[in-house]
Amino acid sequence: MNIDNSLLEKYFKGSCTDEEVKLVEAYLSLPETSEADDWFEHMYEESAATRVVSIKRTPYRNWYGVAATVAVLISFGAWMWQWQQKTPGKQMMAMNWDTLANAGNDIKLMTMADGSEVWLAPHSSLIYNQQYNDTSRELWLEGEGYFNVKQDPGRPFSVHTGRLKTTALGTAFNIATNNKADGTIEVSLLEGKVSVATSTFSCILHPGQMVAFNNDTTTFVPVMFNRQEVTDWRQGKIVFDQTPLEDAFARIQARKGCKIIVDPAFKGKRKVSGIFPASTPVENILEAMQYVHGFRIEKRGTNTYAIVTP
Repeated sequence: MNIDNSLLEKYFKGSCTDEEVKLVEAYLSLPETSEADDWFEHMYEESAATRVVSIKRTPYRNWYGVAATVAVLISFGAWMWQWQQKTPGKQMMAMNWDTLANAGNDIKLMTMADGSEVWLAPHSSLIYNQQYNDTSRELWLEGEGYFNVKQDPGRPFSVHTGRLKTTALGTAFNIATNNKADGTIEVSLLEGKVSVATSTFSCILHPGQMVAFNNDTTTFVPVMFNRQEVTDWRQGKIVFDQTPLEDAFARIQARKGCKIIVDPAFKGKRKVSGIFPASTPVENILEAMQYVHGFRIEKRGTNTYAIVTP
């Protein structure tokens, strides 16, 4: 069944006729909805660019150095609920969503209503429903976060990152969505047990195990990880341990909120090792890498760097 974007837009704005509502909900209940998925991604990008920032103080939440609580577009919130539930016959719900946006270079700590703690890395954001902990505990992460989950068997704690869903009952784990040049998502378990799943495959992680996921992944193969490298940002460091050079650039971009344009000549098997304080300026980190790998750094604009051949 194909569906057109104008009808999807009407549906999420609440302006469909009863017949159109039935048509769209029948479509959204299908296992494959590629046209809608593309439209949803476009909606996310638009909403991210047009969010209106408003500071809130809510009695049941404890905020530590929070940059802002953001009111997310109703259409995007409704989409997220419908897209995740994929349950035929359920009425569309216009929910209220909050975003914790960490636009600075410091770590932000948030204590959720259930007592779970979330450390948000620099230049990362976390979306959650204002009814969090009433009936479920679900979050959507962009960037990198560390989660220390309060145990509640009746309400599993889930973090969504793209098509990946990580679920825990009581545990501590790290998720990074932007530390790899190819967009790979990494889930690393430090304590307890988590389930990591897509719509087609899943696995259980044990402490010390990590899985990586991108669009080419066909199954999960847990591997051991370097705890120091995975949790470096919480220790105020940037740690590279035989890290592919292009992934190192991707991590610097994520941590520093800058843009690094890499000459294809420097993509491949080159690797870098080293430890930098998180406060180290971008230029100094790049210059240290330059000394080993012999590239040239060009500053373009206020926050863009090009890595080029000498």
